[in-house]
Amino acid sequence: MKKETSCINSRAILDYLETSYSGDLSVILKNLDPEINALPDPESFLRDPNNWISCTVISKLFERARSILNDDRAAYKAARHAVENLHLGYAQRIFVKAFWSTRKVVNNLQKINDKWNRNKKVELVKVKGNEAVVRLHWDPRMNSSRDICLYNQGAYTFMPRIWGGKQNTLKETCCYFEGADYCEYQLKFPQRNRLHEIVSRFYTSKSVLMDTIREMEEDKKIIEQKYEEVNRLNTTLNQKIKQILAIQETSKAILSVLDLEKLLSVIMNILSNVCRINRALIFMVNETDQHLEYLYGIGFDGDVPDEIKNYRVSLDRVSNMLVRVTSTGRPEYIHEVESSSLRKQNILLTLGHPTSVYVVPLITKSKVIGVIATDAIGEIGVPIETRETMEVFAPQIAIAIENAKLYLRLREQMAELKRSQALLSRAERFSFLGDLAARLAHEIKNPMTAIGTFIQLLPDKYDDEEFRKGFHQIASEETARVNNLITELLDLVKTKESHFEMSDLHALMEKMILLVSPQGKSKDIHFVKNFSTEVRQVLMDTEKMKEVILNLLSNAIDFSPEGGKIRLTTAPVEQAGKAPGVRIKIKDDGPGIPQSQIDQVFDPYFSTKHKSTLHNGTGLGLFIAHQNMKDHGGTIEVNSKLNKGTTFILTLPVNTPNHKSEGF
Repeated sequence: MKKETSCINSRAILDYLETSYSGDLSVILKNLDPEINALPDPESFLRDPNNWISCTVISKLFERARSILNDDRAAYKAARHAVENLHLGYAQRIFVKAFWSTRKVVNNLQKINDKWNRNKKVELVKVKGNEAVVRLHWDPRMNSSRDICLYNQGAYTFMPRIWGGKQNTLKETCCYFEGADYCEYQLKFPQRNRLHEIVSRFYTSKSVLMDTIREMEEDKKIIEQKYEEVNRLNTTLNQKIKQILAIQETSKAILSVLDLEKLLSVIMNILSNVCRINRALIFMVNETDQHLEYLYGIGFDGDVPDEIKNYRVSLDRVSNMLVRVTSTGRPEYIHEVESSSLRKQNILLTLGHPTSVYVVPLITKSKVIGVIATDAIGEIGVPIETRETMEVFAPQIAIAIENAKLYLRLREQMAELKRSQALLSRAERFSFLGDLAARLAHEIKNPMTAIGTFIQLLPDKYDDEEFRKGFHQIASEETARVNNLITELLDLVKTKESHFEMSDLHALMEKMILLVSPQGKSKDIHFVKNFSTEVRQVLMDTEKMKEVILNLLSNAIDFSPEGGKIRLTTAPVEQAGKAPGVRIKIKDDGPGIPQSQIDQVFDPYFSTKHKSTLHNGTGLGLFIAHQNMKDHGGTIEVNSKLNKGTTFILTLPVNTPNHKSEGF
């Protein structure tokens, strides 16, 4: 609300209505302004000359006074009443009285106006003898009205009555509110009485002094009232600040503490400090059994009694205060337990002996999930400040409890999921072992059948040198194949503990390249290296990484054509939502893998080598490589196009994997 005119003017309206209107004055005070509406006592505010209001408010007051009195000149008469009954307030009265003549007042009109109005400028056009011409230039930005003009006319007309003189004669020659640029008044003063002036000068000082003393006494009382009001407001403000800080702390607890017991302890301690409650108990709705049951309590000497912890009350017992609050969702307060209808044999009352009880519902998502109850043991009961604070806190407590319960259920579900995953993993392992046994029998049976056939034919063809050489070669190859199969199988099924340490990735890759170089030279294959200088020490299990790199290089050599190239690159990698890592790519110039088989390359015993000129593939190499990368917390992927080669992509995180290798 803008400060455009002093409440000394609204006081004049209210004083006049008190003597002229027998009805209820509160009717003219309704809906004046949102700020005034929010005040506990709007009338006192409008009577205090130290307060300021907008021209809109003063215009509304004049309009309402004119309406209820059915008098178009109510504003004019209000000014007359204020002057004649000295209701101008001591500051303005002394200011005007000290001039002791209309002529001197007129000469100082702008100065007087500026003390209590900001809606106009006063122009003194002329002063001659006992006549004067005054113009009022109204500020068009302010919502002034014709009533305010009439009010000024009344004040100028009856001004001499302050010092006991006769009233002035005022004639309005033009009016701003009727289309003119300003309001112009012609004032005519009464004939001067020299004897009266001399006497007035003599008594003015004493009169002013007496007025000052009287008004100062009244102001002293007002100051005392204001002081008490400020103290009360400060107390309320401090309480609100505590509430806000407590809510902030509660919000932090909701976000940071998920253990229900610890969370409730934190929140209830905050609530206890803010509200200074004697005791507090939380009861929750058990929807399965349809009753209220104990959840948490504070304020007892030692532990909460078992009788309270075991307290249950059916949701059908609407006569019970706790159930009633749960049912209605509205708080209840009983100031005197002794004279109330509460059942005095209730265990909560017999153990606590409270004088008053207050219960607030815990509501979240428009649903009552429980109640919080507090009591008092003194005669003053549970203070209203405590009750208001608990109402503010109740939704926070409800949200905290729901979050903690949700987290608890989530933990239980995660534990159940882990148990289910363990059972599923065990079932998959048994399934895999069954498949492994069948495949192993098949893989061993074929070479053993071939060897057995040669052994059966050996006695008849012992002298056949070509047969013996062919038998030796085939038996050696098939025996090596079975031995290789059993070795990979043993590597697969035995549990390998991972040992992570910072190692030079590039040095490890150089060693693996050197290891397969004889195999590469036999096909005139070239290794092209593009190692990033930003990749140096990497946290890894060197034995497992050797196994991965060696397997990929061996496969690349097997599938690359004569004179082909194998490209090896390394680079740091940033992944959205993941820790930074290192990416390794191994690309060959081979025939590629059909898209229909891409998703199978990491399955055990899947191999494309038997479809090529190669016959030594067991189908376990890439499966083991996949397991080793998983142990590192990393990934292995494959991109391939027919006749354009295959690229295997390894990604290693920089942090230590928090899980161990799992064998079968």
